[in-house]
Amino acid sequence: MLTFADASKVSRDWKNFASGRPFVEYPSPNRPIPIATNPPEHTYYRTFLNKYFRPDRVERLVPDIDRIVAEQLAPLLEAGEGDIYRSVARTVPPQVLSVLLGLSDDGWIELAATLDRADALRHDVNAFGALQATLWDDAVSTLIADRIAHPRDPEHDMMSGILELRPDGEPIPHEQVLSLGTQIFAAGADTTSSAMGSLAHYLATNPDDQARLRAEPELLPAAIEEVLRLGPPLHQTVRRTTADVTIGGTQIPADELVAINVAAANRDPDRFADPHRLRLDRERNQHLTFGFGPHMCVGAPIARQELLSFGRQLLAGTRSISLAAPAETSGRALRTGWSNIPVRLEK
Repeated sequence: MLTFADASKVSRDWKNFASGRPFVEYPSPNRPIPIATNPPEHTYYRTFLNKYFRPDRVERLVPDIDRIVAEQLAPLLEAGEGDIYRSVARTVPPQVLSVLLGLSDDGWIELAATLDRADALRHDVNAFGALQATLWDDAVSTLIADRIAHPRDPEHDMMSGILELRPDGEPIPHEQVLSLGTQIFAAGADTTSSAMGSLAHYLATNPDDQARLRAEPELLPAAIEEVLRLGPPLHQTVRRTTADVTIGGTQIPADELVAINVAAANRDPDRFADPHRLRLDRERNQHLTFGFGPHMCVGAPIARQELLSFGRQLLAGTRSISLAAPAETSGRALRTGWSNIPVRLEK
């Protein structure tokens, strides 16, 4: 079994385990930046992106996150029942991303629709690549053109900042601008939607924990971390060996793909006591859901804030949350994905 220590070691050892192909589930039709790069190239792009996700930047985004969650939850709370995944978990992250990127007021709608279409194409690299080229690339290209025509403060506007990058004293090629923008589009919504669905499902299927969280709301962050640990949106990430290596007693030759099984590492009994149970009293919950090492998820602080706002408002607006019918998963290999989560909400 892959241990937490093994997964952590591979994640941070970019010299022996290089990035290049991000996921084993579906190959990427291009070279996504920065997730498929390695230092020093990765360091340059990651240092640039980090400034847009500092705690003070995330804090300024909180009122928008709270507003978006409230707007998307309101119809469901009023109706008392509905599909909380499709109506809330699938709509909140694209809207938050729209605010972060400075899109038009309805720019998130196309993004959400594109994510839904991409769900069905993950195993078809040609169809997925065509979708990316026709929709995501078009959307990012439109944003690029707008920022070229109407520049904004690069300290606060990410796309304006990307356009001002000069790694070698020259602007980065259009293909790299497009890749950076597309990665932010694609990565900023899908995984958070999955995690939000998992949080809703956990609350709806654990009435005792639900009651405890109402009585002790300060435990909600711990519950969120446990949901993330037990149901990581991406179960695996991939590296390629650059030399003959040994990991966990297994010899692996150079130029082999190595899947880092995050889901297994998150349940390592040597790292997590009672690893298969969600515990609200768990301390030092340093799971690998957001990665580890140089490629740790840059948007993790915003994802956590979205989950916190969603959980708080859902609990505060109801007396009881339960499933109205069994939830359906998306059936996608190596991912925690949902198709629908029908709930009944009592005020």
